[in-house]
Amino acid sequence: MRRLTTTEYAVLGMVAWGEASGYELARSAARGIGYIWAPSRSQIYKVLPRLAGWGLLRSREVAQRSRPDKALYRITSEGRATLRSWIEEVDEDPEGGTSVFLLKILYGWVAADEIVVAQLDAYRRWLERTIAHFEELERNLPPNEPVHSAIAVRHALARGRATLDWVEAARGELTRAGKPTARSA
Repeated sequence: MRRLTTTEYAVLGMVAWGEASGYELARSAARGIGYIWAPSRSQIYKVLPRLAGWGLLRSREVAQRSRPDKALYRITSEGRATLRSWIEEVDEDPEGGTSVFLLKILYGWVAADEIVVAQLDAYRRWLERTIAHFEELERNLPPNEPVHSAIAVRHALARGRATLDWVEAARGELTRAGKPTARSA
């Protein structure tokens, strides 16, 4: 199976929600998942034909009256399997950082609940390592260190701890609710 970039997986996941044009995907990313992953419109336009060329998406042209024709993309069964396979890979320290955990959780509806719980658990372990690192930094700040350093370290700790609380809440919610409704291809 082909190894995609995080951007390619993210676009594949966006198209998995339903047929869309590159323009619609760019607007959707800006209004929705932009806090996790913020592609440029040009990135999306470059990725879509590549994913279609690999058989992960299908496209169809739609004629428009006062504008150039547009291409609409939808995910194929091979594309859905590729997305699911990526989500099922649990990496304790993904190359793309926290965005990878969050994208896999966002698109987790294409996989089994246990996989999303495993992603949350891996994210929790990553956060615990990060918090431990900043706690060590805080303990070892020199007495003559500018106050700004301590403020920045405390921000990192607060953010890490708050995210850790979110992970635990999300894990509980997923466990209580059962599998979210999967969307059809």
